[in-house]
Amino acid sequence: MWRSIRVLWLFWSIFLSYGWQWGLSKLPLPAGLRQRVENRWERVHQRNAERLAAGFTRLRGIFIKLGQVLSVLGGFLPRAYGRALEKLQDEVPPRPFHEVRDRLEEALGSNPLSEFSEFSEVPIAAASLAQVHQAVTKGGERVAVKVLYPGIQKLIRRDLATIRTVLPIVRRLILVSRLERVLDQLSAMLNRETDYTNERKNIERMRKVFEGMPNVVIPKVLDQLTAASVLTISFESGAKITDFAAYERMGLEPKVVASLLVECYFRMLFTARIFHADPHPGNFLVRIPKGESQPTLVILDHGAVEEVTDALSQGMQAVVLGALTRSDDQIIDGLEKMGFVAPGGDRELLAGVAKEYLKVLANVQIDDFSKLDRDTVEKLAGFEQTRGRLREIMRNIEYPEGYFYVERTLVLLFGLVGQLAPKEGLPGLVAPFASQAFLAMATTTPQA
Repeated sequence: MWRSIRVLWLFWSIFLSYGWQWGLSKLPLPAGLRQRVENRWERVHQRNAERLAAGFTRLRGIFIKLGQVLSVLGGFLPRAYGRALEKLQDEVPPRPFHEVRDRLEEALGSNPLSEFSEFSEVPIAAASLAQVHQAVTKGGERVAVKVLYPGIQKLIRRDLATIRTVLPIVRRLILVSRLERVLDQLSAMLNRETDYTNERKNIERMRKVFEGMPNVVIPKVLDQLTAASVLTISFESGAKITDFAAYERMGLEPKVVASLLVECYFRMLFTARIFHADPHPGNFLVRIPKGESQPTLVILDHGAVEEVTDALSQGMQAVVLGALTRSDDQIIDGLEKMGFVAPGGDRELLAGVAKEYLKVLANVQIDDFSKLDRDTVEKLAGFEQTRGRLREIMRNIEYPEGYFYVERTLVLLFGLVGQLAPKEGLPGLVAPFASQAFLAMATTTPQA
């Protein structure tokens, strides 16, 4: 109950802040004072963005993930929110072992540690939903045991119910059609991430996706030590994908790993039609097998594995092909296929805005994708193209079903690849794979 009150107070304090500012802007004020009120909007956005980020950090749990989602939707929010919320990290202090032991007993019996020859009660990793312990099976195999926090499913349901009570007001502030889809998709993703029976299935699906790539490793599940709230997998060694000191020790160029990562995602999105939807650095390890010179990429945490709909896949292919051929019409057609144009929406208006944006984008020069200045970020986000027309544009846009997962993934991937290959970035590394794939597609498609 107290948590729900804290959540509601956070949101309502922001709503009231905007209500006061809106009321001031409607008063019949002298020209000079009116200008001061209009200039105050940016400060209101900044203060409320920082208030929201601080509140989400204190609340933890699903609010860390919600903050990440909202930072991804930065194009639909005042720019201050993107800057404040992107700082949220899905990392929390671990819980004491006695708090998670009940989960182990539910899965493995009254004396769960007897199922292992060794079990470290100090976790090696912790996040908002679970923590991971290292252990050794009776057969001598090193494993990682992922344990869901007790009561987390109930907490998620309660938090989501509280958020839904303020959604009607949020819809008035963010004028994107069917915004509730974002919350629905977040809810569905959290339900899947807290069901390790589902994650076990995802791991098997991903192992099949990468059967033909020996340089990509997906952990193996130990079924006898796995249940709905406990997942035991093979322990995979390696350096964190952003550990640049480890790259030096291995004599490895980070760009090589970035290219392998992009190849994996291209394979997932356009060939397998399923993809790992949580590409943050903690979910990838890099190692060089003994006697080899090329890296192996280990992909961890498969709770968020999503499918790509036909509409999204075809639309994304059209967008990428349009970007390669610099065809405005091709890109706009792809966006329409993906479902961004609301029913009855003004396609010509959106097409005009898109063409303006693409002209600006063509002139953006980026020397280092890991260090984008604010001006470049705003150009990439299209702030100038929506200035003064945001409300009109938002009425014609619909958030496509399923795009929440794709967009979140691409934004996280953009940042990660930018760190590994700052000169090329994600656009530069995608181009070779896209060119090969679409050339093959064109040569195998029957001509009318």
